[in-house]
Amino acid sequence: MRARVDWASPAPPIRSVRSAAGNGKRRRGFPLVVGVWIGLVMLPMVVLAADAPVINVERSDGGAVTGTLVRLESDGLSLRVVGADNRIPAADIRVIERQGTPGRIVGGVRLFLVDGGWIDGDDLVWDGAAVVLSRPDGRVELPVAKLRSVAWVKAGGGEARGPAATWLGALPEKVESDLLVVGSGERHEFVECAIKGVTADAVTVVLDDETIPVKRSKVIGIQWLRPDATGPGRGAVAIDIVGGKLRAKGVEWTPESLLLDGDVRIPGSAVERLDWAAGRTVSLAALAPERLEVEPWFGALGKVPGLEGYFAPRALAAGEGFARPGLVVRPRTVVVWRLPAEARRLRTALAPAAGAGATGTNLVSVAIDDREVFRGEVGAASPSAESPEGIPVDIDLAGGRRLTVTVDFGSAADPGGPVRLSNPVIEQ
Repeated sequence: MRARVDWASPAPPIRSVRSAAGNGKRRRGFPLVVGVWIGLVMLPMVVLAADAPVINVERSDGGAVTGTLVRLESDGLSLRVVGADNRIPAADIRVIERQGTPGRIVGGVRLFLVDGGWIDGDDLVWDGAAVVLSRPDGRVELPVAKLRSVAWVKAGGGEARGPAATWLGALPEKVESDLLVVGSGERHEFVECAIKGVTADAVTVVLDDETIPVKRSKVIGIQWLRPDATGPGRGAVAIDIVGGKLRAKGVEWTPESLLLDGDVRIPGSAVERLDWAAGRTVSLAALAPERLEVEPWFGALGKVPGLEGYFAPRALAAGEGFARPGLVVRPRTVVVWRLPAEARRLRTALAPAAGAGATGTNLVSVAIDDREVFRGEVGAASPSAESPEGIPVDIDLAGGRRLTVTVDFGSAADPGGPVRLSNPVIEQ
């Protein structure tokens, strides 16, 4: 099948193999002098604000410190606090968050990366080497191998900004080459070819051994043929920047740039949040118990085949008044988990699984290697305006081998009810 497409170019038309339809005078003198003087005075102030962001550092031990970020390297960060530099090892960093909001990007293009990340910018060029994305705060450089898709935003085509863009949602299931997307959000075509370069005026493709420049005004997207990627995996840092979300295992920062994995360079002023905990957490709900004892108040039904699963701890998704997923444990349950290697902290919150409808009270205890480290009552009043997910629990696990959680009735006369551990995670 051949489709005749007007490229507004003397080159022959590209063969389309798939198509889809989608939805005065300048004032001089004193005012000018004053304006220039103010500009010269303000410029260093702007640069200083961009070069020296004030950040909050949440430490792995639960502590926090605020100061001016000086430098971030693979082994830790330098932070200036009250005129003195402090060094925090990378292993002790949980979250770095910038104070204030440096701005936002409303650009004309969004890049989608193979690991699920994305970056917004004004425009991009690629000459066969690194991809360069221009932005108001500077430029982003990254290898083309890390790009999955490029979606340009056209007038009236704002839907191309998100992952639900019309053409992204209509991609063919099986292709054997890169795809050039031409047309508009309402009517577009996928052209199988090899993408060789992108300039401000054209996208260069190779089709049937011919090199063809396609006017950028005709193009709304590019989809590269890439192997399925699982992302950076465990240990990766979740990174929020102005106009983007990314993941990386190697993170370095100077006032000039944020360097990710040694090959993605972003303006240093774009940093908003770096979350080390996101890549080194294990959900307690995903760990198989080493030992489980359940004895309902009305007998040994917890051991009857077909019923034991009902009384055993079980994972629940977010909902029913809880913003995060959780693990539900019934009264008279003792559950023991073997801790993963290098476990550092347990973080969760305790609340009645019935939420606002709870009437009874339960006693919950947590032990590390048979040493009790937490004990508390969980009842209807546990969720509050300060802690909507319940009673916060933050326990140091360093050096521990086993974690034991016990849920029991608050008293012999109180039937209690299931307890929900909100988003229970072990940080490594």
